[in-house]
Amino acid sequence: MEENQIKHGNYHKYYEFRPEDTRSGILKRSLAELWKARKAAPESGDDECIFLLDVGCNRGLFTAKVKTIVQEVTGRKVCATGVDIDPVLCEQAASSVPDVNFLCGNLLEIASSSSGCEDPIDSHMQRLGIGQFDVVCCFSVLMYVHLNGGDDGLRGVLDYLCRRGKLLILELQSWKKYQDQVRRLKRSRGEVYEYYDALEWRGKDGILESCITNYILEKGFELLQESEERNEFDRKIWIFEKK
Repeated sequence: MEENQIKHGNYHKYYEFRPEDTRSGILKRSLAELWKARKAAPESGDDECIFLLDVGCNRGLFTAKVKTIVQEVTGRKVCATGVDIDPVLCEQAASSVPDVNFLCGNLLEIASSSSGCEDPIDSHMQRLGIGQFDVVCCFSVLMYVHLNGGDDGLRGVLDYLCRRGKLLILELQSWKKYQDQVRRLKRSRGEVYEYYDALEWRGKDGILESCITNYILEKGFELLQESEERNEFDRKIWIFEKK
């Protein structure tokens, strides 16, 4: 396996070792409950399109499922966009899921104001004529951002996403998964994540997750739902809405 795939999580055979799982059902039940109460309904009119961004989309198969779920729950058209760090995965996604837009970019670099990196997401938003996405999703992605960019890098990405999304849906990985990932990179490539030892956002039993969710609350979001259900990887789904 390529070093980059292990380090950044852009696995080319991701759907072979993570086949159909329970995330779809958990997400659909959570969104259905929220939309029924009209707590999470986007402000635009009922006939307008819902704009959705999926960060770390891989080959786009789960992005397509999320698009379908949001369409079924809201009864509205969804214009979905996926972004991934890997150009090969983006090409595969565009080929296999033609009704979703796919962009290639490194979110750590995009979110860093000092990098001078071109922002394909903002450029795409301009083409769509939107200032924000109605829904932004991050499923099992932020761990790789955190390990590769440190606390500051993760905060920068969270800032970036919070500015561009009205509804934020997260699937977070536990501290144990971080530890497993560090060992995996060391075992496979003899390398380390340079920021790992200095991370202040760390801790088991939900401490790490609380660091992330509390930061989002500080950015002007409210927690609409923390799923009681966990998927087979023992992960919850959090749904936040901008106040």
